[in-house]
Amino acid sequence: MSGSTSERLRNAADALDRAAADADRAAGRFAQGRLEPTPWGISSPAREIAARWEAALAARDVDARVLGDATSDLAGELRMAAYGRARPAALPG
Repeated sequence: MSGSTSERLRNAADALDRAAADADRAAGRFAQGRLEPTPWGISSPAREIAARWEAALAARDVDARVLGDATSDLAGELRMAAYGRARPAALPG
């Protein structure tokens, strides 16, 4: 990868911003899926399946939003480091 360290940090921050936007779109799709009516009818087993599906979608919605927020925060740290305002947080591992 060529370019200065600042340029690479800005490019990484831009990529993370795109990933955060993708996570936000995914969360929106999970939320939308929870609002659509179920096609399985009103039987007791169908209600149980629908309830489990709704719970799974709710969990994925939350996961995607948390991932998007954390990714966006990391992008902000990289961007600040690129402009010399802060050092990026140490990466685990």
